[in-house]
Amino acid sequence: MAEDKLFNYYERQNVLPTFGNFKSSAELGAYAGQRRELFSDKLMLPQPLFRDAEVLEFGPDSGENALVFAGWGANMTLAEPNRHAHEKIQAYFAHFGLTGRLRELALSDVEGFRGDRRFDLIDAEGFIYTVQPSEKWLGIFHRLLNPDGYAVVSYYERYGGFFELALKAIHAAGKALTGRPAPETAKMLFEAKWNSIPHTRGFESWLMDVLENPFVRHRYFLDAGALCAAAHEQGFDIHSAWPAYRDSLDVYWHKKVLSDDEKLRRASRHLGRSRLSFLGGRKLYLVGNIEAVDAISASIEALVLDVDGMIDDPFGNCLPRVVSGLASLREAIPTSAILADDAAEIDAILATLDSFHRIFSAIGRRDASAVAALTQSDPAFINTWGQPAHFLVIRKRFEGS
Repeated sequence: MAEDKLFNYYERQNVLPTFGNFKSSAELGAYAGQRRELFSDKLMLPQPLFRDAEVLEFGPDSGENALVFAGWGANMTLAEPNRHAHEKIQAYFAHFGLTGRLRELALSDVEGFRGDRRFDLIDAEGFIYTVQPSEKWLGIFHRLLNPDGYAVVSYYERYGGFFELALKAIHAAGKALTGRPAPETAKMLFEAKWNSIPHTRGFESWLMDVLENPFVRHRYFLDAGALCAAAHEQGFDIHSAWPAYRDSLDVYWHKKVLSDDEKLRRASRHLGRSRLSFLGGRKLYLVGNIEAVDAISASIEALVLDVDGMIDDPFGNCLPRVVSGLASLREAIPTSAILADDAAEIDAILATLDSFHRIFSAIGRRDASAVAALTQSDPAFINTWGQPAHFLVIRKRFEGS
């Protein structure tokens, strides 16, 4: 059954995907430290900015992020369409003595939110990519923000999401080859990979949140450059992003003022050269001529589309194209001009592509045992996640600026 919206999917599962079950101030404090690192050091939104700020969070789920913002002094308005989450949110705020910071808890999604109040910051993490087209939520945010206000979003980026889609395709093939149910197949294939990373949620939650999630698909993933262009047209400037959407190697006189159009042009050029970095989850910056950059970008785009096609049809026409596409990309990288920290980074992405090539080749042979053996033991497969989740902070321009 097709889901209308992401929150409908979670509501039907009767689970809260990000529930951390914090009980102590120490647990909340540790999580707040992680958020401080993200917002202050990576997104350039220091903690004091939240003091007495009016913050609207869309889709807070069980409310852990909202608790952190409230602890930093923000006045929180929360719009959560999943009614199962409301009791958890209210209990959390009461337990940590932050009820006074909870201005409103609305049963609403982005499109249904109503109100005349304006906010200093809007936060929408983990779901906003499913509200399409992006111009829809960008327009709503622009209406709700004060001039110079910020919007923080996280989303699945199209090129960074390749390996996430590849895991879904491998899972689909595993189910078809073994006839086992989804949870058992996922454990057979990915338990070692899952256990290799620190996490605050269970394996079953990841299964539901990624492997079985109908919204983790190419048709929903956003291209970073296209999103920045859409934000620009809606009256926003890029404030910050992680990974960085501005070329940190750019150098010019500090008194030189770039036009908004020029800022976008430079960001778009930088993002085009960053697609291999996004795919690999490490610095693999394409510094060659634009024709070479475009060729690698096109091969990555084709790979993403084909591996997405395998999710619906694991043994169809997309499978041989994925196998050949992985081989072609692997052959192109050693002869391309790439800026990396050291040769080990190049070796790592080559090993990763080799690993996935072996896995998809085993799928082509219908060899379930070989697929499972590779996914449970190959270090390159186990250690690779790509860079699927991107954070973007945009700032509402003053009218006439």
